[in-house]
Amino acid sequence: MLAELKYIALFSKNSYSTKKKIYFQMLNHVIFLLFNFFLYKNLYNLKPELAQKMPLSNAIWSMAMYFVIFWLGTRRLSRLFKEDIESGNVEMYLLRPMDYIKQKVLQITGQNVYPFFLAIITSCVLSYILVGLPIVNGSGINFVLQLIGIFIFSQILMYLLYIFCGLTAFWLNDNVPIENLFGKFIMILGGAWVPVAFFPEIIQKIAYYSPFGVSASLSLAMYPDSVSNFTRNIVVIIFWSIIFLCINYFMNKKALKKLSVNG
Repeated sequence: MLAELKYIALFSKNSYSTKKKIYFQMLNHVIFLLFNFFLYKNLYNLKPELAQKMPLSNAIWSMAMYFVIFWLGTRRLSRLFKEDIESGNVEMYLLRPMDYIKQKVLQITGQNVYPFFLAIITSCVLSYILVGLPIVNGSGINFVLQLIGIFIFSQILMYLLYIFCGLTAFWLNDNVPIENLFGKFIMILGGAWVPVAFFPEIIQKIAYYSPFGVSASLSLAMYPDSVSNFTRNIVVIIFWSIIFLCINYFMNKKALKKLSVNG
């Protein structure tokens, strides 16, 4: 565990050295949140019936939390695989005592931990100023504890999804189309632009039970009924995590064998 924390700290320190760039990125994040707020505020004024599907405060918090997930940079993980394979650096990483996939996960985590914490502070403070707290059908303490659990488990699934995309680079010259496909599904079913509560019922079910929707469960956890649906969300996340863990395990074995055969 100490070695992993040192690895994360190393990349975190390197990312902190570009803090001016990160501050400008946070300014862009604030502009997006403000634009999002005024857009949906006017939409709710034009169509008051939308509040029956989801209160404005929950819609704003939901989309703000999706883009907090965005700042974790998980999507970049699959491109690291592609870049290492194209450059031949993958062989150098494989010689290290730490597992290759673990190295890439820790690298992404370290590079994005600083902007992630800035983004979550910015999103929470600005969302609270604009719309107050989200409305939830349950106690505040349970809601916060469940948020932490949802975040941890859904982020594990997000890593597994993009590890899968990364491993396809061992067979494809370009795995970016697969990464883009996964990214689009996660954005749509995770409620990046339009809350899932506004979707037709069949699309809502796909979002709640597919790996793409539940991998962005921090966004879905801002819905009013999230406390009562916590068990369902966790079970679905764990189910898909096990599925992709098994798939990635066998793909990784095949990839290493392919690498050793082809040199």
